Amino acid sequence: MSNKEINHLIFATIINLVLTGVLIKTAWDGNDKAIIFVVFFYPILILVNLIIWITLSSRRKSEFKIYRVTTIGLIILFLPVLIVASLH
Repeated sequence: MSNKEINHLIFATIINLVLTGVLIKTAWDGNDKAIIFVVFFYPILILVNLIIWITLSSRRKSEFKIYRVTTIGLIILFLPVLIVASLH
Protein backbone atom coordinates (compact mmCIF):
# COMPACT_ATOMS: atom_id res chain seq x y z
CA MET A 1 0.00 0.00 0.00
CA SER A 2 1.20 3.45 -0.80
CA ASN A 3 1.36 6.25 1.73
CA LYS A 4 -1.69 7.85 0.09
CA GLU A 5 -3.71 4.66 0.50
CA ILE A 6 -2.67 4.28 4.14
CA ASN A 7 -3.78 7.84 4.88
CA HIS A 8 -7.06 7.17 3.07
CA LEU A 9 -7.59 3.98 5.12
CA ILE A 10 -6.94 5.82 8.38
CA PHE A 11 -9.31 8.63 7.39
CA ALA A 12 -12.11 6.24 6.34
CA THR A 13 -11.70 4.13 9.48
CA ILE A 14 -11.79 7.15 11.80
CA ILE A 15 -14.94 8.49 10.15
CA ASN A 16 -16.68 5.11 10.37
CA LEU A 17 -15.67 4.64 14.02
CA VAL A 18 -16.76 8.14 14.99
CA LEU A 19 -20.15 7.70 13.30
CA THR A 20 -20.59 4.30 14.96
CA GLY A 21 -19.69 5.84 18.32
CA VAL A 22 -22.23 8.61 17.80
CA LEU A 23 -24.91 6.03 17.03
CA ILE A 24 -24.07 4.04 20.16
CA LYS A 25 -23.99 7.17 22.35
CA THR A 26 -27.33 8.27 20.94
CA ALA A 27 -28.83 4.89 21.79
CA TRP A 28 -27.42 5.04 25.32
CA ASP A 29 -28.64 8.59 25.95
CA GLY A 30 -32.09 8.04 24.46
CA ASN A 31 -35.10 6.13 25.63
CA ASP A 32 -35.93 2.46 25.01
CA LYS A 33 -36.78 3.13 21.37
CA ALA A 34 -33.39 4.74 20.61
CA ILE A 35 -32.00 1.37 19.49
CA ILE A 36 -34.18 1.77 16.39
CA PHE A 37 -31.93 4.72 15.50
CA VAL A 38 -28.94 2.35 15.42
CA VAL A 39 -30.87 -0.35 13.56
CA PHE A 40 -31.83 2.18 10.88
CA PHE A 41 -28.68 4.30 10.47
CA TYR A 42 -25.93 1.68 10.88
CA PRO A 43 -27.05 -0.20 7.72
CA ILE A 44 -27.10 3.17 5.93
CA LEU A 45 -23.45 3.63 6.95
CA ILE A 46 -22.70 0.17 5.53
CA LEU A 47 -24.59 1.05 2.35
CA VAL A 48 -22.63 4.31 1.89
CA ASN A 49 -19.34 2.42 2.22
CA LEU A 50 -20.62 -0.21 -0.24
CA ILE A 51 -21.59 2.45 -2.79
CA ILE A 52 -18.16 4.07 -2.52
CA TRP A 53 -16.54 0.62 -2.91
CA ILE A 54 -18.55 -0.18 -6.05
CA THR A 55 -17.98 3.28 -7.53
CA LEU A 56 -14.22 3.17 -7.02
CA SER A 57 -14.07 -0.41 -8.25
CA SER A 58 -15.90 0.45 -11.46
CA ARG A 59 -13.50 3.34 -12.07
CA ARG A 60 -10.49 1.06 -11.50
CA LYS A 61 -9.21 3.12 -8.56
CA SER A 62 -6.92 1.29 -6.15
CA GLU A 63 -8.71 2.87 -3.16
CA PHE A 64 -11.65 0.49 -3.66
CA LYS A 65 -9.77 -2.06 -1.53
CA ILE A 66 -10.01 0.30 1.44
CA TYR A 67 -13.79 0.47 1.21
CA ARG A 68 -14.02 -3.28 0.66
CA VAL A 69 -12.26 -3.74 4.01
CA THR A 70 -14.36 -1.09 5.80
CA THR A 71 -17.62 -2.45 4.39
CA ILE A 72 -16.83 -6.03 5.38
CA GLY A 73 -15.66 -4.82 8.80
CA LEU A 74 -18.87 -2.88 9.37
CA ILE A 75 -20.94 -5.90 8.36
CA ILE A 76 -19.01 -8.13 10.78
CA LEU A 77 -19.46 -5.57 13.58
CA PHE A 78 -23.21 -5.13 13.02
CA LEU A 79 -24.34 -7.57 15.70
CA PRO A 80 -21.76 -6.46 18.31
CA VAL A 81 -22.73 -2.82 17.73
CA LEU A 82 -26.39 -3.68 18.28
CA ILE A 83 -25.56 -5.54 21.47
CA VAL A 84 -23.40 -2.72 22.84
CA ALA A 85 -25.97 -0.09 21.88
CA SER A 86 -28.73 -1.96 23.69
CA LEU A 87 -26.79 -2.61 26.91
CA HIS A 88 -27.31 0.74 28.56
